[in-house]
Amino acid sequence: MKRRLARWTRFLLVIGVCNFLASAQSYNLPSSGRFIASSLWAREVFNQCSRSAPSPKVDFWEPTIAEIDGVERSLTAYLADLDKAGKHTPPKKVSYHRQYVGFIRDGERYIYANFYPDENAFRSQESKHAIMVCDGGPAFWGIVYRVKAKTFEAPQFNGVA
Repeated sequence: MKRRLARWTRFLLVIGVCNFLASAQSYNLPSSGRFIASSLWAREVFNQCSRSAPSPKVDFWEPTIAEIDGVERSLTAYLADLDKAGKHTPPKKVSYHRQYVGFIRDGERYIYANFYPDENAFRSQESKHAIMVCDGGPAFWGIVYRVKAKTFEAPQFNGVA
């Protein structure tokens, strides 16, 4: 009886560790895959055809690398909380490139992040033009970060109701 109980306990422990590791999987955000939109094309990033994005009728500012680092650190925890709550989150098995735009809404600073899979088709344009794909599925998504409050608005996904 004790031997069976010990085996059952080990089995449950292994299952628990596997579940923990699966839930701890993080998002792949390579530092070489992030771009801060210049004032020449920042407005383009808001013109998404398959999801909501901020209004392009705003003033822009350029976030620093340190601010983007903070957004990405906070984002990982935010998405983990959404996942735990059973809310829709982006696919994890994707290496994401992203474009960042600083904008001002009602006198307050925000950062919009445009996420898309790391694909060769985007590489020649992503540092000069907005990446915009109609539909494409949930691996194409955007999110707004409120700088002062350090909070996120709900992520918006392409082709997801």
